[in-house]
Amino acid sequence: MVWSRTILDGILLCLIFNLTVAVTWIFVPCAFSKMLPKEIRLAAPPRKKKEVVILASVLYPLYILIFAYMIVSAHLAGVTGFWNLFWTGYIEMLFINLGDFFGLDWWYRGAIKDKIMIPGTERCKAWETKEWMKTLAIPEHLIGWPFVVCPLVGFIVAGLSTWIY
Repeated sequence: MVWSRTILDGILLCLIFNLTVAVTWIFVPCAFSKMLPKEIRLAAPPRKKKEVVILASVLYPLYILIFAYMIVSAHLAGVTGFWNLFWTGYIEMLFINLGDFFGLDWWYRGAIKDKIMIPGTERCKAWETKEWMKTLAIPEHLIGWPFVVCPLVGFIVAGLSTWIY
């Protein structure tokens, strides 16, 4: 594993992922209603098909490009062996996770809450930082991502890399 490359790739992927999500969240806040705390999900109006299509057309290509970048970058850096590739993918996804936690969930949501608030959810306590972190961000980013998402990405990157190269 090439630590400097892994860290720089992790930072780059973190920026790309989180900036893309942030911009999408501003323009189509209702599309994210199913990803928000339960109180907000229940208070939010049903998502329109157009919102779901926009979110899917942003997120799916983004994930595919992130996986492709991780695989090609690891190959170009000379990373070989299943476990080295696994840990490279895991650590790079962990950077994305930390950027999402600190950047989107803590800072960004708090800074522009009025612009991303879904109509009908204004009175939800879950928009407050403490409640948001307790009900969504901490369980998702300190349990779900490190123990489920990051290992899954690591296995996908390692598996595809060893299969392709």
